[in-house]
Amino acid sequence: MAEHLSADDLTELALRPSSPPDARQRAHLRVCGECAGELRQLRRVVESARSATIEDLLVPPPAGVWDAVSAELDLAVTAARDGHAGHGPPGPDGPSGPPAPGRSPRRGRWRRSGPLLAAAGLVAGLLTGSAATWWRTHEDRPPAAAVLTAPLAPVAAPAAEGTVRIHRGADTRRAVTVSVSGLPPTPGYYEVWLMDRTHTKLIAVGVLGSDGTATLPLPDGVDLAGYPLLDVSAQVYDGDPAHSGKSVVRGDLPPSAT
Repeated sequence: MAEHLSADDLTELALRPSSPPDARQRAHLRVCGECAGELRQLRRVVESARSATIEDLLVPPPAGVWDAVSAELDLAVTAARDGHAGHGPPGPDGPSGPPAPGRSPRRGRWRRSGPLLAAAGLVAGLLTGSAATWWRTHEDRPPAAAVLTAPLAPVAAPAAEGTVRIHRGADTRRAVTVSVSGLPPTPGYYEVWLMDRTHTKLIAVGVLGSDGTATLPLPDGVDLAGYPLLDVSAQVYDGDPAHSGKSVVRGDLPPSAT
């Protein structure tokens, strides 16, 4: 069998799942269950780490994690000799000394553990950098105050539905986030409006994106109590900025917004 994939190979494949293995790597993974298994483990490590939130980074590891690492890498002898078996990492020089009685050195295990430790180190660095960036960019910002989300009901598009919420950004200005699904195809565009109860007073807010969502700033000084409805209309490119009269969804703004 050809030589096993290197730690760099496995780490790169785990961290970049969108980049497929090359022909040599693909051929080896088909016949080597050991490398294929380690790649699956590494990918699970990466997927778990990338789905972590900032709260996850602050949670201490469960008891016994270091015991498991020590057992896997034959560190028990060194730890016991130093007087802290199972309670912390080895000294700066790493594990040393003869193997435990009755156990042979596991050089193969050390070689095969390398990729996993390398990927874990890279992922830890990635998350640490991300966490530091998150704290630097958020520590001086006031928290965004979001109100409850309210539903948007269909008007002229039976399959359409959506949600609306009002919130304040980091600069304390109000914004509205609108998300609508089930919109019918249109040669024009969909526009978001604030509307009063009589449906005669309207303020254009902005245009939905091609995916039916948008976060749009609200005009300063507008009293939302006087415009308690949010309306989405189907517009055509005719140069007329007025409401087309073809509403697709509509609903009340969240109560706390008005």
